[in-house]
Amino acid sequence: MNFKVIRYLLFTVLVVPALNGYAQEKYRGEIGPSAGTSFYIGDANTKLFANQNFTYGLQYRHKFNSRLAVTGEWNSTKVSGDATLLNNTVVAFSNPVNAFDLSGEFNFFDLEDKPYKPFSQKYSTFIFAGVGSMLYDYEMQGQFKFSYLFGAGVKFMLGKRMNLNFRWSNRLLLTDQLEGIRPLNNIYDLNGSNLLNNDLLSTLSVGLTINIFKERCDCNTYW
Repeated sequence: MNFKVIRYLLFTVLVVPALNGYAQEKYRGEIGPSAGTSFYIGDANTKLFANQNFTYGLQYRHKFNSRLAVTGEWNSTKVSGDATLLNNTVVAFSNPVNAFDLSGEFNFFDLEDKPYKPFSQKYSTFIFAGVGSMLYDYEMQGQFKFSYLFGAGVKFMLGKRMNLNFRWSNRLLLTDQLEGIRPLNNIYDLNGSNLLNNDLLSTLSVGLTINIFKERCDCNTYW
């Protein structure tokens, strides 16, 4: 009897179906809430992590492969604090902010639960960058301004359907009005062509997502 044929048949009957079943657990999207803390850097505050406020939001991530993804998200928070004007008057502020962003993500590891695939991991550090806009009040009028988004984080796979991510996001607003009141806009007359003179909203958040849009893998490609 040809033992090579027997080994081949056993592999085909026992192993291949298991691999196919495992390969079916592939999802193109994930969605879920996020929450954390935020602070802003601008005319009325120059210290990191000062005047923190609670932030919450919703994120959707579309995965092209184990390394690349695009994320759309909404986050709601507020900026607050106080500042001393040139005439020594102290002015306090508290302004609600809603941020809408679209960014591209790059994972430094293959984020896949595939023990038979080299270099695959259940966790990965990642970086992201993109564009967005912020909705906030300025002098009692709603403003909708363009912003740049950039940051870094780490992702974890929690089983087949759940995912956990930690992100440090930075949104550079293309204006200097995030405080919401005119006396705190350019207090020290520093505005100019330098992009870094604009306000920056920074967020530390944790997100929990569930995988959606299941599809069958091409085993010849992924195994």
